[in-house]
Amino acid sequence: MIQADFITKIEGHGRLRVNWAQNKVQLEIEEGERLFEGMVVGRPATDLYWITPRICGVCPIAHNLASLKAVENALDIKVSPSTVLLRRLLLCAQIIQSHALHLYFLALPDYLGLDSGTQLVKTHPKYFADALELKRVSDLIAETIGGRGIHPTTTTAGGFHKVPSMEQFKKLKKEAQKMEEAACGTVNLFSSLNYPDIKHNLLFFSQTDGKNYTTYDGQFISSSKGLKVKIESYRKTIEEKVKAYSTAKFGYYKGKGMMVGALARLATQANFLTGEAKDFYHRHKPDFGNPYHNNLAQAIEILYFVQEAKGLIDKILEKDIDPAVINLPTNFKPKKKSKGIGAIEAPRGGLYYEIEVDTNGLVTEANIITPTVQNLSSIEESAQVVLNQTENLEQERRKELLEMLVRAYDPCITCSVH
Repeated sequence: MIQADFITKIEGHGRLRVNWAQNKVQLEIEEGERLFEGMVVGRPATDLYWITPRICGVCPIAHNLASLKAVENALDIKVSPSTVLLRRLLLCAQIIQSHALHLYFLALPDYLGLDSGTQLVKTHPKYFADALELKRVSDLIAETIGGRGIHPTTTTAGGFHKVPSMEQFKKLKKEAQKMEEAACGTVNLFSSLNYPDIKHNLLFFSQTDGKNYTTYDGQFISSSKGLKVKIESYRKTIEEKVKAYSTAKFGYYKGKGMMVGALARLATQANFLTGEAKDFYHRHKPDFGNPYHNNLAQAIEILYFVQEAKGLIDKILEKDIDPAVINLPTNFKPKKKSKGIGAIEAPRGGLYYEIEVDTNGLVTEANIITPTVQNLSSIEESAQVVLNQTENLEQERRKELLEMLVRAYDPCITCSVH
């Protein structure tokens, strides 16, 4: 029998096609290609961070920040420490937003026997309230810093068009404190779930700096097997393969599937966790051989980034915002043809932008590798592992486990066909 239905409760259109007789599976992506890399060619480099966030409605802030870094790198624009603090705070909000939506409304129904996350309001009102509180405050942070909660309007090359007042930051601090209880509740909930018992030798990758649990300032690409190369080597590290049955490319490392995202960041950077997130991690350490535990990893990260957001707000209140944040550059034309790379850890993993700019400041080439492109290879390999390790179960249960697996990876299909 061939299973050809689209998988529900994920972003975009993807299916696992299973040949039950042969016990074989392949991951098919059937979302239309978006062609953003070609769309920006011939346009001013400064258009990049307005256009490419439209790749994704779930994590546009991540695309905005990665594209800003690429433009600044290409045009040799330096940013102030205050700009970095504000961007890191924006990225905290983005990760909390994304993880909370995935965990409560896409993944959790699988474990509670629900059809939809909206049913939580009746069946588990405390969980629903925690989800809304995390989303409400992270949205507020994004709106206050970035101008709005979905696609930022205040960010620009070199800094910000507009920054919040200190009074606004004082209010943000009070609101951020309100997320703590919901974040702790999230970790307790997702550490208590009964995850499928699957064992897979996963290969993890994340951007690192060797000093912090970093998402914005990564200098290296590190793996769980000891690889450590500079960000500039991303093309040599991530091999994109075209498959006849997919409109998205699949990312591999030397022919092996790669996993990025929350579980991968914990696998490569957990020793840099701090505070309550560190304590929770040691009490409820994820199983790094079980891809379903990406859900638990996201829960731990929510707590970490709530802490991080509070700490960044305190730093901003302590130091005030450097006026250089809004002292923006005026010349966006390099003296010679130049290239720039921008990389950050988006909610789902490493995001890479590279552009080439001519002396008129126009983009002549663009390359983007999204987290889901990298994860597709691992999803397909993990799905085969699930099939191999569940042959004694009924077919319907195996189908459920395969769908739960895909949802655990939290794929963003439209990002994969950018």
